[in-house]
Amino acid sequence: MKVLQIAASDRSGGAAIGAYRLHQALRRDGVESEMLVLRKVTADPHSYRLSSYLNRWRRAGRRRAQQRHHRRLTANPRHPESGHWSLNLFGYPIAKVINSFKPDIAHLQWVGDNFLPVSELAKIKAPIVWTLQDMWALTGGCHYSGDCARFRASCGDCPQLASPAAADISFRVSSAKRRNWSDASMTIVCLSRWLADCARQSAVMKERRIEVIGNLVDPKVFKPIDKLAARQAFNLPADKKLILFGAIGGTSDRRKGYAYLHEALRGLEDGGNAALVIFGGEQPTELQLPLPIHQIGALQDELSLSLLYGACDVYVLPTLQEAFGNTLAEALASGSPCVTFDGSGAVDIVRHQQNGYVAKLRDSEDLLRGIEWALAQSWSREQLHEDIVARYGDRQVAGQYIALYQSLLGQAT
Repeated sequence: MKVLQIAASDRSGGAAIGAYRLHQALRRDGVESEMLVLRKVTADPHSYRLSSYLNRWRRAGRRRAQQRHHRRLTANPRHPESGHWSLNLFGYPIAKVINSFKPDIAHLQWVGDNFLPVSELAKIKAPIVWTLQDMWALTGGCHYSGDCARFRASCGDCPQLASPAAADISFRVSSAKRRNWSDASMTIVCLSRWLADCARQSAVMKERRIEVIGNLVDPKVFKPIDKLAARQAFNLPADKKLILFGAIGGTSDRRKGYAYLHEALRGLEDGGNAALVIFGGEQPTELQLPLPIHQIGALQDELSLSLLYGACDVYVLPTLQEAFGNTLAEALASGSPCVTFDGSGAVDIVRHQQNGYVAKLRDSEDLLRGIEWALAQSWSREQLHEDIVARYGDRQVAGQYIALYQSLLGQAT
């Protein structure tokens, strides 16, 4: 069985990491998995850069399409609190490249920023499996809708746009998706039950077959290790309760909820016995908290990330909206309990008062209760690891995808 994973990158960003882990797990299980990517980061010989398959004129066409995409976004300004947007309205012949691989299954991953134009999807000849890493496939441009539910109808009058109108750019993108994708042979995979519910309610995807399969975590990389040794590796105090927060752009991306964590920690009763550890590319500028803060910065490899999870006593991700939450699964596999908000895909990973605490959405006081509760428990780090691996281990997740591929190809499972 030959499966082509189509993703904007093979390693850069959480969605790409999820796609690449699946690609590796499938190959270990005997599937001929290959990747077609815009930005190649790994040295994997089975990951191919798109530009290598476009001649000079088609590369120029892709650049023009990208420029038009950027200009159209600029011409439709959004409110500052709006997150990332993609339109994917400007075509170039990527479907011809995909078809040239002659895959049995074309597996779409994160394809925003005009990597896979809306009009190209239906030109793919192989059956399509599309793993939704966020909400973009359902909406008129946003990757997360926030409190807006207009994706259930046709978008338009978008609250994230500075100048919304009934027939604004969000309506045009949503209409283009429905028009171009109506006859495509496509099965949707959502990373969580929450995202699957959104898909089933959306105007674009509600008629599709929708499955739920989470991202996988590698149990050989993310596993419990000696906590004291891990703290020494990062020069962290041995005598403090360490609270970990981190995400790519975590303190500047409002969706990741750092403001709620900051507010919660200002009320921490035993701040003298605790410390906050922050990792990721963005570091907070507001540091007035009643506890010490250790800023680790960006980590470049998974072993370092696993080591940091293992050094800390609780991992907090107060995300307001999340398709899954790779870092939550990684932390649990490393033996650290987690605290998160209710209301989206993170609750598939964190089981309230079993492997962590699920606080009421946007409730800083309940978030604080969860942190204090998690720090007061006696956790079996091995049990946390075993539970998450049983649900999201590489063999488990790869097996679910193989069964899905076989069902689409009419093969016996």
